[in-house]
Amino acid sequence: MRLYHWQGHARNFGDELNTLLWPALLPGFFDDDAREIFLGIGSVLDSRHAAAAHKIVAGAGYGGYQKPPVIDGNWTIHWVRGPRTARQLGMAPACGIGDPASLMDHDLVTAMLGGGWETAVSERRDIGFMPHFETACRGSWRRVADQAGLVLIDPRDDPGDVIAAIARCRLLVSEALHGVIVADALRVPWVAVAPFAPVHAAKWDDWAAAMTIDIGFEALTPSTFGEQLRLSGFAEGRVVRTLLDRGERHLQAVAADRFSARAASALRRAARAAPRLTDDRALERSRERMLTALEGVRRASAVPALTLPP
Repeated sequence: MRLYHWQGHARNFGDELNTLLWPALLPGFFDDDAREIFLGIGSVLDSRHAAAAHKIVAGAGYGGYQKPPVIDGNWTIHWVRGPRTARQLGMAPACGIGDPASLMDHDLVTAMLGGGWETAVSERRDIGFMPHFETACRGSWRRVADQAGLVLIDPRDDPGDVIAAIARCRLLVSEALHGVIVADALRVPWVAVAPFAPVHAAKWDDWAAAMTIDIGFEALTPSTFGEQLRLSGFAEGRVVRTLLDRGERHLQAVAADRFSARAASALRRAARAAPRLTDDRALERSRERMLTALEGVRRASAVPALTLPP
């Protein structure tokens, strides 16, 4: 069975978590046989996968990035990320029990990373900021975070290093969904930042509905002139986006001080917002149901789908 994780032009923390989490939870389970595909963390529950392959779903979500899948006999769905995904696929909302990254408690992270990461938990002094990986690629957010007095946590870094950086935080401000989910799992209070690209909002709503929490997004402003252009209707065409790519360095220099100062001010405001954590009982309930579903996954690579009440 092949462990699937989405790979783009840059490494993305949420997708890379698959490479750490699942070998720890399901040791010896995976190989490179593409006749069976395991879909865990990510908005990857769609039509991108080979029709003839047997797809095993354990917590994946539908994000609207591609067409929904046609669910047939080649799918075994144990659970999905949230009730919005479940409804999209014609399933009972109760099948949306949570994101697998919520399983990352102290013991599991120790199994994934070894004991050295525990020093990060004892410190917990930072206020971190994690942008979405696309935002990190296109903006000047390290400069902005420095101006705002926050520590930038880059979602393109090694995922183990990112987990340890989150654990060092007393508060995480994040545009990246899995920054929030991992912080929440480690009981680090968080503030969610509204994604600059609205297409990413659906997956937040899916997870929040599973955990019965109101996200309460804060807003940031673009960090450079080039980023502002990308977020405007001006950048919708492919030719314009190509020109922006070529001129990125020059566009970052336009009114750079003004853009970074304004973005830093917005980031400081976000860091002063009321932090959130999911309710302990809601987190534990989600974890228990996911672990129960995983018992079925462990028994065989093609077990019957988990039956949940409507």
